[in-house]
Amino acid sequence: MNVPGHPVLQHRWAVRDSGAGKVLVYYGLRNPPHHQEAVLPVSGELAGVLASLDGSTALDGLPEAVRRDTEFLRLVEQGIVVDRQDRRTPATARQKQSCVRCVADDHLLPGLEFDERGVCAFCQCYERAGQEGGAAGPRNAVDDAALLSIAAANTDSRFDVMVLCTGGKDSTYLLWYLAKRLGLRVLAASWNMPYTNETCRGNVRRSLELLPNVELVERTLSWNDVRAAMRAQFGNVGLPCLCPVVAHALFFPLAAEERIPVVMQGVEEVQLAVMSYVMRSLQSGQGQSRTAPPSQREQTLQFLELAAHAPEPADPFSLVAEFIRYQRSVRRILDPLYGPLDRLLERARKDESVFLPQFLRLKTNELYGSWSQVAELMKREMDWKMPPGQKGLLHTSCRIEKVKDYCQYMRFKNMRTTSFPQSIVEVSAGVYFGLISREEGLREVEELGYHREPEALAGLLRDLGIGEDDRRSHGETRYSLCDGGAGCGGCA
Repeated sequence: MNVPGHPVLQHRWAVRDSGAGKVLVYYGLRNPPHHQEAVLPVSGELAGVLASLDGSTALDGLPEAVRRDTEFLRLVEQGIVVDRQDRRTPATARQKQSCVRCVADDHLLPGLEFDERGVCAFCQCYERAGQEGGAAGPRNAVDDAALLSIAAANTDSRFDVMVLCTGGKDSTYLLWYLAKRLGLRVLAASWNMPYTNETCRGNVRRSLELLPNVELVERTLSWNDVRAAMRAQFGNVGLPCLCPVVAHALFFPLAAEERIPVVMQGVEEVQLAVMSYVMRSLQSGQGQSRTAPPSQREQTLQFLELAAHAPEPADPFSLVAEFIRYQRSVRRILDPLYGPLDRLLERARKDESVFLPQFLRLKTNELYGSWSQVAELMKREMDWKMPPGQKGLLHTSCRIEKVKDYCQYMRFKNMRTTSFPQSIVEVSAGVYFGLISREEGLREVEELGYHREPEALAGLLRDLGIGEDDRRSHGETRYSLCDGGAGCGGCA
């Protein structure tokens, strides 16, 4: 153990108040086996000392009780408290460490740790999942045999599956795969969100022409409601996004009414990488018992209840806290929209015989081959088109996707959330799991909205009535749009 002569907290660690006491929070991803240890409770006395460590006080200048404290010594042993000369320098676009396996780096993901091989903490989590034999990937993933079995037993509905579709690459593939490849009876459901690009709206229309056995149901919200909701969402959680929560509230009750056994959406496994690999605890060793996963019905109930009635996060600094706050915010803003879903959930909880669709996902890591192969297949089979000027294949349906990227990155960079910027994790997971090459991944990263304010941001702010003053005063917006320039007071 290296004893720090002038102790400081390592870069990206900060003392926070959790409401239940003081905690040390790491805004990054630690190397396994410490990857799930980002929030560490500390005593009030130690928290006060840690918060004051700026490298100017020598170790022997600290109270003796602190220097002998087992908590303090454990923090030193783990490299959380280090000597001032060992504190990491924040990475820059030019001086950064990049993973040798994927395309993640500690500039776009500040606080990302690497092992001695140069492999990032994310890739280490993926490796552990394979080595320890844990059930990797989403729990509600389903294969062809299961889908065909469900369809064969379905005598109560005109449809075997509802697909929540946007006209993007993934939902178009899902629509084609289920309707044409498997021959299922599909109801396509589309929330015509105002910021869906026109190219993808055209993709949906052509899908109906090329898959004449597919029906479409479409819903819209008034522009006044969408604008007010997105403005409020920006202030509440620092992001303007309402998708896909609104689609769940709109369409799950309809699927239940139509007695459609399955609801699916075009979300890739790599988009769930944090939930499936980083947050999932894996038990190793032969003969160890594992907790049986909940039934598909229970998984769907849990998913919908989180969307409709997300509780206040028990740990405000956990990886899921930001997602929960996002769900809660949409619910508060658009409460009248949730009436049908509330009634469905109430009946389903009271009576197990109440029909509830299963929420399932395709095993895309197995099916896709690669993103480019999927895109070419969709162009050939579905006349699918990319939005003009877009090069990246990760997200293809939303005109303000780069705004989401930028806001997530700025909130993470400014240590306002422990939730990682989504797209960089997805691209990196795509490289690790062989969906794109490393060279393609680097090109995808260049297309993300992390590097500068996206062009779409100015128009969106005008639409939502968020002016220059609001950028610094409209709730959480200031942490999403802060460039850290002159006059910035800092976010920590």
